[in-house]
Amino acid sequence: MEKWISMMQTELQAGAWKVIAEARESGNIGIYNSDGSANTALIDDIVLEVGGDSVLWEAPNKTQQVWFIKLLGANVSLGNIASNEVVSLETLRLGLRGDTFFEFLPESYQDKKQK
Repeated sequence: MEKWISMMQTELQAGAWKVIAEARESGNIGIYNSDGSANTALIDDIVLEVGGDSVLWEAPNKTQQVWFIKLLGANVSLGNIASNEVVSLETLRLGLRGDTFFEFLPESYQDKKQK
């Protein structure tokens, strides 16, 4: 984990606007575990030490996209998105799909939903 953070910080200090958190097309390497789930310890450390806004997070799978939207918000920088999935991703960002619908409701409604 320290190597990831050190390399990202070095690139940003050298003038990079964003750094990429690698996942490849398979979405089961780098910032993800072999089963495609997020390596939360690594991602949490990157967010804490580098900053979530400085990273382009590769998220080729819908579940990974949803996870990052819930973690870092609708405007999170996501990469490695298939061209035929761009509209689908945008509907997730806008809360127009069941996966993220309740993320964008006013808190007063969310409180009622939980009761």
